Amino acid sequence: MQNLPRGPGGPQRDYRGGRNDRDGYRDRRDNHYRDYRHSYRGDYYDRQYGRPRNNRPSNGRPHYSDSQPPLHKIPRVSLWDKPAEGFEGVSAARAKACGLFTEPGASSRSTDKSEIQRLLSHATTNYRSSAFQDSKLTPLDSRMAKKLVLTADFAVVRPERVKKYLENFLLTNTIPNVSYDNVKLDLQPTADRNRMIVNTTRSMVATVLFALTGTDVPELNTMLTFDRPNEYVVFDPQDKTVPDEPLDEVIECNQLYAVRNVPFGTPREALVDLLKPFGKLRSLTQLLDKLSYESKGIAFFELLSDDSNVLDRLQELVIDDQELEVIKVCENSKHHYTQSAILSAETLFPTLQSTEKISKHAVSKVVQFINCLPVEDLVDSVRYNDFKVAFETECALHGQFEKVVIPKPPADFRPGMATRPEVGRIYVKFVSEEDASKCVSSLAGRSFNGRTILAAYFDEEDFDSNLL
Repeated sequence: MQNLPRGPGGPQRDYRGGRNDRDGYRDRRDNHYRDYRHSYRGDYYDRQYGRPRNNRPSNGRPHYSDSQPPLHKIPRVSLWDKPAEGFEGVSAARAKACGLFTEPGASSRSTDKSEIQRLLSHATTNYRSSAFQDSKLTPLDSRMAKKLVLTADFAVVRPERVKKYLENFLLTNTIPNVSYDNVKLDLQPTADRNRMIVNTTRSMVATVLFALTGTDVPELNTMLTFDRPNEYVVFDPQDKTVPDEPLDEVIECNQLYAVRNVPFGTPREALVDLLKPFGKLRSLTQLLDKLSYESKGIAFFELLSDDSNVLDRLQELVIDDQELEVIKVCENSKHHYTQSAILSAETLFPTLQSTEKISKHAVSKVVQFINCLPVEDLVDSVRYNDFKVAFETECALHGQFEKVVIPKPPADFRPGMATRPEVGRIYVKFVSEEDASKCVSSLAGRSFNGRTILAAYFDEEDFDSNLL
């Protein structure tokens, strides 16, 4: 039997002829390969790629390190004082009034205020959009009104348990203007392991949770303490009319109080009679159980009083031999920022020119720049780095800074998606308040990336706590 060559699966038949024929074929193939390889290594490669043989890479792959400069050596195109694309044909008078095409280095203080007021009035009377005419802004719409700083012993209790406890508290109580979808909370860690930032969806939710400050929770083995951000602005409404009967609603303002330790089942009329001697009672609302509709021991009321010691007097209230505890729930204990005006397209400009209706912000080392960046450009890492370098370079000309923070949208961001309010802003922390003031006066009103920059101070403690 003829010996067949063995393969992986056993003997295999070779149909290419006899042994002598196969050996001759291999010789011819090897000689051809050697000739081809010799010509490839010779002048063929050089003729095809057109460069000397000594510069050819050893692995046969071309490299571009010699032809392309590194990124840090490529000159950057300045983004400062560039008009927005598509607005080149705007008249000079309107451009100057709007501050869109300010001269390089010009401050917004040189803007014609009367012209801006005229343009705003013209827009409100001629623009037919109901959203534009009905748009109003109060401190309750700000992101700081929806944030709280929670302090607890997170070494003995996990943040997830605290979050679940707070959400259950909101779900089991009847809260005005708060639906089931509004009780979802988000806990954000800070540098301090015992402090968390509580993000809510509505300001009313944050106000109700603030009423629990100083409460010792046995099932969590810790005490919950809530604080408002230092950037929190309290609403001081101009309407001071007192109805004949207190309104059954929660009005978030500077005269809103919360009373705790109220005996369960206490009727609303008993609280009204108890609080009326201390001032003008405009509203009173009790937190009721969703199943039994009985009082859960917490009530909110708005009390107008000229007595500066009214809060101390309210601490003496007693119902059925049970001492009540009264606190202010809408208060900025550090800066006492207030706003009494409701901002709209008609009232925006005259209100901002006066400090009577809006408190003036305290000078800080941290400056926030608004209306700087489109959210879509922050997704691109190259564009993001260009924006950051451009701002760092310009800020360094006016003072010494420590850090530049540009919040980014989430990784799954798509055009049209809602983002956090701080996305699109730029925060810069300077070494001193003098450098921060110098940068504010120099950069405010200038054009960056086709946008007019707005500059404002930001609280340093909130910045360090990532309360942006």
